[in-house]
Amino acid sequence: MKFEQLPNEILIECFQYLNAPDIFYSFDRLNDQFYILIRNIHLHLNFEQVKKPLFEEFCQTIRINPEIKRNIIYLKLSNIDLRGQIESFFSLFALNEFINLRSLSFIGEFNYRSEQEEEQVSSMLTLLPNLYRFYAPEWRLKAQAISKSKIQVLTLANYRPTSIYGTSSVTSLRINVCTVPELLTILNYTSMLKYIKIDMFNDDNMQDDNNVDYKSDFSKICAVYLKQLHLAHSWISFERLEVLLKCIPNLKIFSIWTTNADDMIDADQWQHLIKSSLPRLRVFNFTFDYYNSESYDNMLIKLSAFQTDFWHQHNWYINYVIDDGRALVYTVPYIPTYYILTSTMKKYNSSPTNVLNEFDNVKSLALFVGAIRDDSSWYFRNVQSLSLESNRVHCDEDDEDDEYELKIEHLKKMVNLSNIVELEITKRSVIKSELLFEILKQMPNISSLILKKQITSSFYTNHELCELLSKKIKMFDYCNPYYYQYNCPYYYQYNKIQDIDWFCKTFSNVEELHCDIDNVDDVLLILTKCSKLSIINIKCASEPVFTWFELHARTFNVYINYELKYNGSGVEID
Repeated sequence: MKFEQLPNEILIECFQYLNAPDIFYSFDRLNDQFYILIRNIHLHLNFEQVKKPLFEEFCQTIRINPEIKRNIIYLKLSNIDLRGQIESFFSLFALNEFINLRSLSFIGEFNYRSEQEEEQVSSMLTLLPNLYRFYAPEWRLKAQAISKSKIQVLTLANYRPTSIYGTSSVTSLRINVCTVPELLTILNYTSMLKYIKIDMFNDDNMQDDNNVDYKSDFSKICAVYLKQLHLAHSWISFERLEVLLKCIPNLKIFSIWTTNADDMIDADQWQHLIKSSLPRLRVFNFTFDYYNSESYDNMLIKLSAFQTDFWHQHNWYINYVIDDGRALVYTVPYIPTYYILTSTMKKYNSSPTNVLNEFDNVKSLALFVGAIRDDSSWYFRNVQSLSLESNRVHCDEDDEDDEYELKIEHLKKMVNLSNIVELEITKRSVIKSELLFEILKQMPNISSLILKKQITSSFYTNHELCELLSKKIKMFDYCNPYYYQYNCPYYYQYNKIQDIDWFCKTFSNVEELHCDIDNVDDVLLILTKCSKLSIINIKCASEPVFTWFELHARTFNVYINYELKYNGSGVEID
């Protein structure tokens, strides 16, 4: 049976897994049956990874066929890399035209040109009666817009409800930055919350400008519906965290990740808090990271208290690492998605055998050369981004390269290289082109290369490496690391591609490029030869090139983000 002969019910079931532009591109002109069908089904419209020509084409399709708007139930727009996709969309459509939207997502900031425009965007949310989920992690909207909507799943940069807008219907909340007083306000006026996740949680001294004691105010709150609380990048004392947790009697899942967590490293106080105030707690995940001048033996004694029967009885297995005055204690699996593994780390496991899923959450790994060894206690099976770091400030090229060569088999045992999609070579990592070729061969899904060092002549002459780069690499980031100069803060710069002809041949399939360009001819050559480019981030070395981009950037079918590298005095711009 051919695909078009399938019953409509099955076709509709298949289409719900596809993006709306792909559906229309593939089926709109196939026959009358599909023409009618795709205009009468629920559509998921995700523009996040859509290239500029297809974005513009589908927007035109919607304008020609306005009935499509009523079928869109999921909409995601992206402003990452300053592409202005959100602004472009709003210049064509008003949100309240998509009356049946259930989920709305905005990735990246929206560049408000006026307070009135911000107010208009906020007010549109109240005109979407079916909107259930709103995701905008970098947006700051007024609480009034949320309180008057029916949104239940909410993600924002911050959220400050007040009593004058009534009780919010939100049951699941994720916010980027929040202080303890702000969380108190949220618990006061969003009483139906079941889930809270805060990406950066600050203590703020538990007092406001009027010296109000939030300890007593928290005692008046009883968040009986709240079942899950997740606090990442937290700066809060145990004493104040204890006050907060005592007002959440039905908490079942709690996770916290803190740095400089000296007073958190006390197993007895945690045991007492859990027994006395958190009787329903079933899942407890934490990562406590701190630097201390204590002796190695004293640190061991302090940390070993997290591996007693109390923790094992709850099936909370806890490992800890000591590394040159730094201690890291965490539940398994490790919570953060980023991990740095140095050559001096020593790990202590809570169980006789290693837990296979210990680092399953880790997606980005910075791996120092000396840490690549035959050590079964470290295994990262879900890492997607790998950064190879040097152990030394100054190193001999041959020695360092030999060190990598000797340990490439160990690297394969420590990291599941089949999941790597992004490889970063840091400035001091000395890897010859032959060795880079061997490493990339072990990564079947590699598509991104971040090079924080100058391309050497060996790259140009290694034909096997060039062929592999041409075939595999879709994103090339040619950059310098942050560095310090003239007592100014750290800043960032791109490297200039020296041999444009070689680059265009070697990276002919690149879709995203980050680099430094100092003349228009090089720009035009790259745009001509690298026909698959969809995003390009450039720092212009001169004002004429910058001016040229201002005049012509929007005429290309490529999202172009350009900045001026130097100011009028010849000083590099931060």
